[in-house]
Amino acid sequence: MIATLKAELRKIYNIRSTYAILLFSLVLMLIFAFWVEGIKAGENGRAVTDSGKLAGLLLDAITNLAFWGAIVGILSVTHEYRYNTIVYTLTASRSRSRVLLSKIIAVSLFAVFFSIFVSVFAVALMYLGLAIKGVSLSHQVLPLDLIWRILFVGWGYSMGGLLLASLIRQQVGSIVAFFVLPNLVEALVGLLLKDNKMYLPFTSLQQVTKVQNTELRHTLSHGRAALVFGVYLIVGWIVAWYLFLRRDATT
Repeated sequence: MIATLKAELRKIYNIRSTYAILLFSLVLMLIFAFWVEGIKAGENGRAVTDSGKLAGLLLDAITNLAFWGAIVGILSVTHEYRYNTIVYTLTASRSRSRVLLSKIIAVSLFAVFFSIFVSVFAVALMYLGLAIKGVSLSHQVLPLDLIWRILFVGWGYSMGGLLLASLIRQQVGSIVAFFVLPNLVEALVGLLLKDNKMYLPFTSLQQVTKVQNTELRHTLSHGRAALVFGVYLIVGWIVAWYLFLRRDATT
């Protein structure tokens, strides 16, 4: 199991697109965290008094960038099918279940790393922008549940992307599905479900980072939203595991 896991981790950090996506995410944070939340916010030269600015920045950063971290997981799987190296992966291991579990663990570890990477650089770049303008940030209030929400959303998007890649097994198709499903498909289905659209998979995941509003009836708490998405993942991975065992490696 350890050897298989090391092999899966090696695939992630040997893919050039991994570093391209990290660099792209850093550029986006330079634009929004450094420029918009730092430089532009400090243009008036007054201290920023919003006590929720830091928490809002962290949640916005992971919400907008977790999608790109998930692309790494998709590519780590679909590259194998594209270049037919999945045959060697399965031959080197005694169990297909072990291979699939190793992929899940490896992508999960990267998702945690990516979530921390985004959080640290977003905060650092915002503070740098404010410091350049000579502006200080007032005392910040950070909810106790902020850490698990950030990590869960980063992990959730990566698991969703990996699940689609494991089911579709085709690089372009997996990426297109990952673009279309959370946005277009769920938006259209949501028109039919109306108030029940909050139970759709990626819609429920997005609610983990939303500010709770007790005046709205049709929203989920952070915990329930995470639970709903978790149920989708469990069912999806049961199907993916069965197909991974039964389907030919090259299809």
